[in-house]
Amino acid sequence: MKLKVLQAKRILIISPEPWNHIPVSKHHYSLELASLGNLIFFLNPPSNENSISSPSDHENLRIINYRGFPGLNRLPTSLSSPLNQVLIRKILKMCGGGFDIVWTFDPFRFQNLNLFGPAIKIYHAVDIHKSPLERMTAISCHVILSVSDLILERFEFAGKPKFKVNHGLASHFLSGIKPNIRGRLPLRLTAGYIGNLDNWCVDKSTLLDIVESHPGVDFYFIGPYKPDSPIVSSLKKFNNCQLIGKVPSSALPDHLNRCDFFLMCYDGSNRAVNSNHHKIIEFLATGKPVVMNYTNEYSDKQDLVVMSNSNSELPVLFAQVVERIQDFNTDELIQKRMTFARSNSYRNHVIYIDNILDKIVNVPNII
Repeated sequence: MKLKVLQAKRILIISPEPWNHIPVSKHHYSLELASLGNLIFFLNPPSNENSISSPSDHENLRIINYRGFPGLNRLPTSLSSPLNQVLIRKILKMCGGGFDIVWTFDPFRFQNLNLFGPAIKIYHAVDIHKSPLERMTAISCHVILSVSDLILERFEFAGKPKFKVNHGLASHFLSGIKPNIRGRLPLRLTAGYIGNLDNWCVDKSTLLDIVESHPGVDFYFIGPYKPDSPIVSSLKKFNNCQLIGKVPSSALPDHLNRCDFFLMCYDGSNRAVNSNHHKIIEFLATGKPVVMNYTNEYSDKQDLVVMSNSNSELPVLFAQVVERIQDFNTDELIQKRMTFARSNSYRNHVIYIDNILDKIVNVPNII
């Protein structure tokens, strides 16, 4: 595949999650870009060491650790900028020179991207941050990417080109998902749930109401939890709940294959939190129904998901899917969900972003 910009480049990825974190968008973009012949420098959050290493199975990837300055973001810009410049010089030295592209997912480090010198600067916002630090990141970049229109609207002040790039589907979901076959459903349905059960934005009362109201449905919870938290203690009282715990991203397809449909149950009234969620793409990749709270990015895609306008509707919608599961599993709906998910592969996103950057770098006075 011939790319115009994102090929044979030195690319710095600034990530708020370290490399050993459960893989999220920063990791997947890094791996995809490295596989296309770019040399990727993945910058971990500050730590107690200065080091650079290369995973044995990823030739074009370098993992960077560095010691930062505690309290840097609490200093005025006149003091923080020189200290950031010191850190950047150290990182450049460790990496053997400058970068062609600086791609940051972290508005809480190196907000003045101009300090990196000549390079294409990308700010990729996957969450809503309520911090003035983010303003500087948006102003000093060349282009802003985000997973939802709701987030992009917040950057009108920056006057920079803005583009929506949905959450991505990792390659192991493309190869590891077994196609949903209409008509082959068990006597007892299994509802899958992915996420941290102790997350503050989980609508715990609605979740418990749904579980208690459906003793004939098995609930399969995937994700970290505290064994003694109130929500977990309550779920353990039900015989139809299985708590799997945290699993590697690469193992998720196998777990999703065991489910007949999926549930997402965050506080739907918090529109800021529910701009978009990565797990939805992974659910849709199976072709199976998804019952979920209101999520802004899917408000115009209700042919793909079964979405409530308010969480008071969620138990009713869940019951409808249980009672009429075959109506939500037509060949047309299955294919539509899978096609949408697969169109959002990280490879497709890289191609799309490459086209964006190609247009931007050829505009006078932009780069």
